[in-house]
Amino acid sequence: MENKFVGFEEMSVDELWDFIRLEYQSQNPISKKLYANFYKKIDYILENYLKENDSLLEVGCGAAESSLRIHSKLSSLKRNIAFEASEYDNRYVQKINSLNYPFKVTQENVYSLQRNDNEYNLIFLLEVLEHLEFPEKAISELFRVSSKYVLISVPNEPIWRIANMARFQYVKDFGNTPGHINHFNQKKLTKIVKPYGKVIKVFKPFPWLIMLVEKH
Repeated sequence: MENKFVGFEEMSVDELWDFIRLEYQSQNPISKKLYANFYKKIDYILENYLKENDSLLEVGCGAAESSLRIHSKLSSLKRNIAFEASEYDNRYVQKINSLNYPFKVTQENVYSLQRNDNEYNLIFLLEVLEHLEFPEKAISELFRVSSKYVLISVPNEPIWRIANMARFQYVKDFGNTPGHINHFNQKKLTKIVKPYGKVIKVFKPFPWLIMLVEKH
């Protein structure tokens, strides 16, 4: 998952890394339960929609928390599934590669992936689309690179903002998380993926929306 915060552009590699990792290291039982439920749905997709010798690319991996979980799950499945990740912000890429994570991470732009047409069986875009100035352009590129499936997760609106308001977060912005410039619900997300494929699975682990689309 990739998160954007006001002022993050000025942070050093280590400052940004430590700041983002705090979210995933939270010991808050509610937060831990929400993340566990989210990744339970991701695990279901990995278990049921990938087979031997398939390939998976996660785009916009951020601090690679999701990438680590995906890699761990793939390893437990004991299938020969190739996994890579990519990220636009080179600070993340530098840090991840310095830590020798067990998968390759490449710096690239979601609007112009340095990949062949139909190169991967499944593409993941987790918590990125709400940050993008041109979401339709990104969607088009994901489906170009995918041979079969694209999975997208976004904050489920307006539930996301209502939940923020309920805990008195970002009240002056009516619960909108800094950096979220797009707001999706199932209807809106379906509309922008419809030209490229058929929605075959939808999960709504509070407060997210996860959609699996099979390419036409």
